[in-house]
Amino acid sequence: MKVQHTALFDLKAYTQSKPPTERADQPTKIVTGKFDFSHNTDTVEISTASRQLASSDIVNHAARYFGTVQINESLEQSLQDQSPEVKEAVYGIIQSNFITDVPEEDQRSALLELGLAQAQYIADNYMKGDQAAAFMDTIRQIGAISTTRTINPDTKQIQYDTPPQRPVGAPEDYVDLNYMMRKFQPETYNKLQHAIVNGKDWSRILTDFAKKASTNQDWLKEYHEAANQPSGSLPAQNRFEHADTSGLSSFASTVQDIIAQMDSTNNTFLTDNLQAFIRKLGSQANMT
Repeated sequence: MKVQHTALFDLKAYTQSKPPTERADQPTKIVTGKFDFSHNTDTVEISTASRQLASSDIVNHAARYFGTVQINESLEQSLQDQSPEVKEAVYGIIQSNFITDVPEEDQRSALLELGLAQAQYIADNYMKGDQAAAFMDTIRQIGAISTTRTINPDTKQIQYDTPPQRPVGAPEDYVDLNYMMRKFQPETYNKLQHAIVNGKDWSRILTDFAKKASTNQDWLKEYHEAANQPSGSLPAQNRFEHADTSGLSSFASTVQDIIAQMDSTNNTFLTDNLQAFIRKLGSQANMT
């Protein structure tokens, strides 16, 4: 699943025993449903509109990747009262420092560390108390997910491991089929992605897997255990962790000093990244 240039495609399916007339609110951008394990017969419904949305989303939309629905919701709550400049700076950190197309591992690691420091600057200067703590917790989750980056040897697409997710409003026993398929039948997942991209009938692949997953108790047990575990891990040490966040000028100065002391002689990518962060904040920045 390529996340740099296409939207993250979330496959969801509830299996329901209720008749269609009892289903009130249907999501508009994801295929949804519920596993009802108290019944013997499971069904999966995929609307025509959802089929069309799924196909267009994966091909045409620019990527903004936040990991899971819960992570995205937490990020939006943290930023809801912030200015457009601050929001753009945060999105820039995610796209330029965390979920990037940089091939070199050492550069990705340095960008991740700098991105965490930039996020801390925003938390210290534009947020307070619980809001700042929640924001940094969310940012660290996204940063940790970025460390799970792999490249599919067949498609050459960049992939990230994300924890199971439950859409807003979904029932407690919701099962993330996207996660389960990637984990337990990756060959089926690749087949599904190929069908979506090429405009083929992907609904049967998803339906067949949903029926199989709903009866596999070993999968379900491992799924629920994984739901409580974080994905990825942040570096044990961050070279920019102690950058001065009291003002933008002091922050920029201390970061530049750290960059100058790094072993590599080609660190212009870090300087460029820092300058882009400053430009995004613009007039909102505290230059004292």
